[in-house]
Amino acid sequence: MKWQLLTQKQRGINRAFTIAMFTIFSSIICVSCSHNQDVLVTERATTTPNPRIGKTSKAGKFYVQGQTQHLKGNSQAAIAAYSKSIGLNPEFAPAFKGRGLVYFDIGNKQGAIADYNQALNLNSQDGEVYNNRANVFASMGEYKRAIADYNQAISIEPNSAEFYNNRGNARANQGDKNGALEDYTQSIRINQEYAIAYNNRGNAYASRGEQQKAISDYNEAIRINSKFGAAYNNRGNAYSALGDKRGALKDLQQAAAIFEKERNKDLYQQVMRNIEELSK
Repeated sequence: MKWQLLTQKQRGINRAFTIAMFTIFSSIICVSCSHNQDVLVTERATTTPNPRIGKTSKAGKFYVQGQTQHLKGNSQAAIAAYSKSIGLNPEFAPAFKGRGLVYFDIGNKQGAIADYNQALNLNSQDGEVYNNRANVFASMGEYKRAIADYNQAISIEPNSAEFYNNRGNARANQGDKNGALEDYTQSIRINQEYAIAYNNRGNAYASRGEQQKAISDYNEAIRINSKFGAAYNNRGNAYSALGDKRGALKDLQQAAAIFEKERNKDLYQQVMRNIEELSK
């Protein structure tokens, strides 16, 4: 059985043009089990918008409104505000980037790609936009295109732990276990406190049958983030593979408790099914 949660973290909006506003982080967590279909879930965490940008121009004002509405979870209002910003200044690349992220969040992947394309037409040196567009391609299963964009992102920002991690995910999905492992390791070299990269490298080791190395990485992920439900789930999987049923159940129950507290119904139910299967 497999009970792996593969985590990709995707940054959202705002380092371009040196006018950093708040940043929206989207993560896609894939839960897989031998008897269940994959489940995709998006989550966001944000910092506070900087209202000073809104004072620079009318386009900037609507841009800030778009970010604020997205932060509140008001997707349609965010799209409307970004669209007004673009209408006032069709060369304001951050508004296309911001609207692209909202489109992706609501499942309009083609709309997201179109906006990211336009953002890159306006600023071809924005590694974050390449990363975001790659995330869309990856979510569509177009891993070759995703990797090409991650390559571009890394060429622009070679010290981004996130970009290497995301390319590692795409490589893993292509079956390139060695390439994925190299990318996760490079991600960790850049940021030794990047819990997601440890979790994902643990998954890479587990896929090669190296359960002890996997557990070591899951331990690190949990040390950094004690509420990392995916890492508990994956460590439980590794314990199960080693025949440690007690350790596996303990970790799976911890993962379930975290997902329940987060009101993450899909992941909670998935892990509970895994617990039931292991308990048989």
